[in-house]
Amino acid sequence: MRTIDPDGKSSKLTGSCSGDECVGVANFCDGDDEAFPSRKWNSRRRGLALPLVLWSIAFLAGLVVLVAGIVGDWIAAETRAEKVFRARQLALSGIALGLSPQIKPGDPLLKNGRQETEGFEVKLSDESGKLNPNFWITQNNRDVFIRLFESWNVDDELRDAAIDGLVDWVDGDDFRSLHGAERGEYEAAGRPGFPANRPLLNTRELEAVLGMDEVLAAQEDWRSFFTVWYNGKINIQYASAPLLEALAELTPEQCRALFELRAGPDAIEGSEDDVKFESIEEAAGLIGASGKSLEELEAFFDVAGSVRRIESTGFCNGIKHKIVVISPENSGGQIMNWEEE
Repeated sequence: MRTIDPDGKSSKLTGSCSGDECVGVANFCDGDDEAFPSRKWNSRRRGLALPLVLWSIAFLAGLVVLVAGIVGDWIAAETRAEKVFRARQLALSGIALGLSPQIKPGDPLLKNGRQETEGFEVKLSDESGKLNPNFWITQNNRDVFIRLFESWNVDDELRDAAIDGLVDWVDGDDFRSLHGAERGEYEAAGRPGFPANRPLLNTRELEAVLGMDEVLAAQEDWRSFFTVWYNGKINIQYASAPLLEALAELTPEQCRALFELRAGPDAIEGSEDDVKFESIEEAAGLIGASGKSLEELEAFFDVAGSVRRIESTGFCNGIKHKIVVISPENSGGQIMNWEEE
């Protein structure tokens, strides 16, 4: 055996062991790991500790980023929901104003706040200035549709298919019109259960009528031409230039003259100072329409009727919410239709 003297040198030491007891001292040698197995194990543990610590740090950092992202998304979603709620509340405030018969287009109350922050804006118009397909189908008047679709540059074949398809949708029988579609045609197109065989309930149903899709595609804002809420001839007091030009062949100059008369001195249609026409003949005479144009005005237009359309848009820090309400004029707040988008 070896011993270590005070000078740091090793020397051999002998001894004997009997049973569990050992006499003497174990061999010692400088740098000998075999003599110290715990030293070797400690060295390995120190070697493993550093990667383990680094991995733990990376894991915790990733966990923090993940939690922060989840919390951030949740906060953003909650913030947006609050903005949507607030925008809707503001839009409802606009609807409440629009339902009042004392409020007219151009009233400063119809605009409140700013779009960049918070507020609402209300647009008032009239559904009586649009074309009701239900009314003209029940009148067996195809000419109104022919003139309108021709102004959209729709060819004759597509035009006839659309008109007959609309007739078959509205009428109450199963007899197919010449170019129309009844149950067999709808089933073949993969749309069983149609046509409805009843009047249109809203203008969106026009898209469901076989043959109408290609016609409607020819006019991007086709919904602005139609209504189902006013049942009668088109009110010239609120009719648009495209309808007047298509159906009565008025010139752009005649349309501008009509609009200036309708709007009155404040140049705002629907306000108190508007010129109210007593008859189609009076309106035609004021804008210089006669002959064929007068006949067409009398055939498709009238001076009566009013159904208020209220479009209220609420704003809240970049979020918009729009509500559209249809209400008969001076009905005390009666609502015929309510849509939100």
